[in-house]
Amino acid sequence: MATWRAQCWLGSESGYQNLEVQSNTFQGAEQQLRRIYGAEQIINLREVRSGGSSSSDTNLGGMLMLGAVLFGIWLIVEYWWIVVPVSALLFAAWLWTRND
Repeated sequence: MATWRAQCWLGSESGYQNLEVQSNTFQGAEQQLRRIYGAEQIINLREVRSGGSSSSDTNLGGMLMLGAVLFGIWLIVEYWWIVVPVSALLFAAWLWTRND
C-alpha cells in the first residue's frame, strides 16, 4: 500500500493542511482525504516513498549487495583449493556438534 500526500483545504477555520493517507490508488487516496478529513479542495496529490529513503538510496544498497555476492563468487572460484577443504572441515565440525 502506498503513501499519498496532498495539500488540502479544510475550510476557513483550518485552512490548508498537508495530509497523508495510505491507499493503493490515486482515486482511493482522494476519496479518503475527502471522507476522513473533510477536504473541500485537494492540491498536488502525489505518491511518496515510505521510510524517507529515496530511490537512489535503494539502488545503492542493491548495487552494494550485488557487488558483495559477485566478490564472494570470485573468491570461491579463484581460491577453490582453499575454500573446499575449509568448507569440508567446517561442515564436519557442524555435523560433530549436532550429534552430541
